[in-house]
Amino acid sequence: MHELDHQQRPQQRSLWLPVAAGVAALAVYWWTSKRSRKVVPVDLIEPVADFDVERFVGDWYEIARIERGLGKPLTRSRVEYELLSDGSLGITTRGFHAGTHRWVEGHGIARFVGAPHFGAMKASFMGPFHEGYHVVAIDPEYRWAMLMGDTTDSFKLLSRKPVLDGKTTDMLVHQAALMGVETSRIHWVMQDGVNPTGHW
Repeated sequence: MHELDHQQRPQQRSLWLPVAAGVAALAVYWWTSKRSRKVVPVDLIEPVADFDVERFVGDWYEIARIERGLGKPLTRSRVEYELLSDGSLGITTRGFHAGTHRWVEGHGIARFVGAPHFGAMKASFMGPFHEGYHVVAIDPEYRWAMLMGDTTDSFKLLSRKPVLDGKTTDMLVHQAALMGVETSRIHWVMQDGVNPTGHW
């Protein structure tokens, strides 16, 4: 009996090792990334007060963002928002990785902090971890939008088309700078409207 238990324990430990390693790696990534970010003063973040979630859902091109991950930046990145039955937003992100010649896809959920007409949300892309996901500027016709988080490392410009005109871009970058974003770190996403693989 003792010999059998002795044989089973190494097997049980080997099954748990990858899980434990994954959890540890995720925790280290989250901790180090939080340390590297600058918290944006709350009074500088002003989510839009007349947000219409039904007009916001659908497909967007990612025009600009601040890179937060490691490795080569993705190109032709898109974001799709879907209104879920509980009132939250399902988020699907896609970007093309030139090195692997494949599309990289991610999923998340954003929930409103207060009333749905106020563009303040908390989003989760990695299990139990949540962070600010705020719509701080949006076109009256919902042709473009600017999103920020609770830190200066969470920033993106979205557009319904692959290109955003220079005047609008300059205006939004200036507004972002006033909110504490280091505009020199903004990465402009290559968007050419081409799907290199012919499928997602």
